[in-house]
Order: sequence, then structure tokens, then C-alpha cells
Amino acid sequence: MFNIGSISNEIKEETKGLIDQNNHQEDIQDSLKQFTHNVSSEEILEALRQLYYIEKFASIDDIGNFIIILNKTTEKQLTKVTITDDVTHPINIFTKEIEYLESLVADIGQLLKEVEMENTDAIKSLKDRVATLSGLVAHFNRKEKILFPVLERRGIYILPRKMWADDDIIRNYLKRLQKRIEKIGEIEWRHVETAFIEFEAVFIEMLKQERLLLVPLMQEQISPVEWAQIAVESSAFDYAIEVPEIWHDPEIEPQTIEADLDAKKGTKNLRFGGGYLTTKEANLILDNLPVEITFVDKNGVFKYFNDLVESSEMMFIRTPISIGRNVANCHPPKSLSKVMAIIRDLKTKQRESESMWFKKDGKFIYVTYKALFDEDDEYVGILEYVQDIQPFFDLPQRMKRNAEK
Repeated sequence: MFNIGSISNEIKEETKGLIDQNNHQEDIQDSLKQFTHNVSSEEILEALRQLYYIEKFASIDDIGNFIIILNKTTEKQLTKVTITDDVTHPINIFTKEIEYLESLVADIGQLLKEVEMENTDAIKSLKDRVATLSGLVAHFNRKEKILFPVLERRGIYILPRKMWADDDIIRNYLKRLQKRIEKIGEIEWRHVETAFIEFEAVFIEMLKQERLLLVPLMQEQISPVEWAQIAVESSAFDYAIEVPEIWHDPEIEPQTIEADLDAKKGTKNLRFGGGYLTTKEANLILDNLPVEITFVDKNGVFKYFNDLVESSEMMFIRTPISIGRNVANCHPPKSLSKVMAIIRDLKTKQRESESMWFKKDGKFIYVTYKALFDEDDEYVGILEYVQDIQPFFDLPQRMKRNAEK
């Protein structure tokens, strides 16, 4: 597996020079043949990622044009998926989603032109297609919550953080576009057109980043066992396209936990609180509390969540692949400073706990964060518990009046 930290400045500078020459329409075919003779595809792709994300030397279109001529001139196919032809494999589902979302945006652009020409029959089709764009949320969520944790294990942080920040911008542009599409006929047309143009620019650029820079990285860095785990956990976040079945490779042995390390099988009574429990009993109790529990240890490592319901039904979706992820990488860049400030205040006892609530899918969700300290007052970590408090709002009026007496 290629070590991403091993890329030399010489390779990066030569890649930079070739891109610059190609941008000026100079013939680089002979130079490319010589360059790629001694440089691997992984090294070239890492150079391109650094030039895009760190040095900001090249645009995504510069990179795309460079890869096109490199693929034509040499035997390398930098962005081709080669690990499998199975359409149900997560990497092929991901690339298929990219193609689908690109075509969806193109369709919407055409429908907008028809609506502008006062084709009233196109309005319903336009609204339906824009609503379908919500599939990008599932695509982004799987990328951020399942694919990025695996890359972070390899020491890859810059690409995930940059992409996640841009994903949040795209989500906001999508919300604005969908609101303005619903108001066609009530607002000036230029507002609808502007919303689409701005959304299209950032979204298409992200899809190009994924196809040219992320997919090859996934192919290089993610192991077969990890792909199997990704396949199982992806359904919790849904997909932008129809997925017929979960990918399974019979040659990949499922990961197992040694019996003496598996709390679900523990039969020895241990002291818990004011009594005794086996670890099996303690685990069952935690999994049956009417709250979602998450624990981050003193080093900021996401270490535990309870199995109250299936991941797809959770208020905050958690899956095992994120275990071991640093808490700073579990949150979108836009909310990171707020999250870290809460953790700092709880750790230093400036706050005893922090609670907040919001509405999600018609339910009121109540979230509490609390720092844990041991008998020596040493900081142990942060406990998060999430509750669905909608049932309290749904109490009969008679019971509410009695409670106020």
C-alpha cells in the first residue's frame, strides 16, 4: 500500500510543470511517457491531491484535463476502478452515484430552460427532479461517516476535512434551490436561475473531486475486509440510487471477537454501582435504556455507542466503522469549534453538563453532554445521551394539567 507521506517534491514539481504546459496547450506526450516510466500511478495521484488541496495550484478541471491526456498517452488508467467489476461493490455503487447525480443536474438544467420558455408541462418534472437531488445527502453522509473514518486510519485528514466543509456548503445551496423551485411563479425567475447556477457550480466540482481524487484513493487505501464492513454499514445512511443487494465476498472471513473479550458473553459477576452484574447483563441493560449513549474517552477517541435500535433508526446514526475515530473528525468542520469548546468547558468543569434540543423528522430530540470523572477526580471522558422527547409533548392535556398542579 502506497505511503501518502512519501511523495517527493521532485515528483510534485514535475507534475506541476506538466499541468502548466498542458494548460498552455503545449505538447507534453513525450514528457509524460518519460515521467510515468519511473513514477507510479499512486505517486502521481498524491501529487495531484496535494496540488489541489494544499497548494491550490491546479483547478479540478486542470487536473481532469491532465489525467485525460496522461491516460491517452500512457498505459496508466489513473481513475479506472480495477479492484472489482461487481456492481454491488461499494466503490462501484459510489461511482455509479456520481454518474447519476451528474446526469440529474444536467436534466434539471434542461428543464429549467423549458420552464423559462413557459413550458408549463415541464414545471412538475422540474420539481420532481430537484426533489430527487436530496439523494446527494445519502451519498455525502456515507462518504463522511463511513469512508472517511477508514482513510483517517491511514493518516489521511486534509482531503476529508476539505471535502466535508464543501459538502456542507452544497447542502445549503441545495436547500435554497429547492425552496426557490417551489416558489416558481411567486418570485422573479432570476432568483431561481441564480440558485441553480450557484448550486451546479459547487456540486459538479465536488463530483469531479470524488471521481478524480477520492475514488482512486479509496481503491488504493481500503482493504477487502474494510470494504466488506463498508458494504454492511452503508444501508444505514441509504443511497442516491437503487441498490439491489449488499455486496458480499465469501472469501472474506468475518471479524470475530475473542470470547474472553466479548462483554455480550461475560458470565462473571462484577461490581457495578450498588450491586453486581455480569458484563452480559450490563451490556443488555445499556442496549435497552430508552436513550442513545455515546462515549468519547479522555484522549478524544470515539469508543462506544449502545445498540438500542438498528443504525438506520437511530436519531444520531452510529456504525462500528467509526469506533476509534477522533471526536474532532466525527463532526462537520462548520460545528467543530463549538463542539471542542463544549468538551473543553466540561473537561475543566466550567460547565457541569450541556444540553440542547432540536426537531428532526417530526420529533423533538434532546441531547445532553456530560464529563465523567473517576474517584480521584481524574477526567475519564465525555458521555453523550440522546432522547426522543416527543412522547412528552404528546401526553394528554389532562395529564399535563395534573403535572402543573
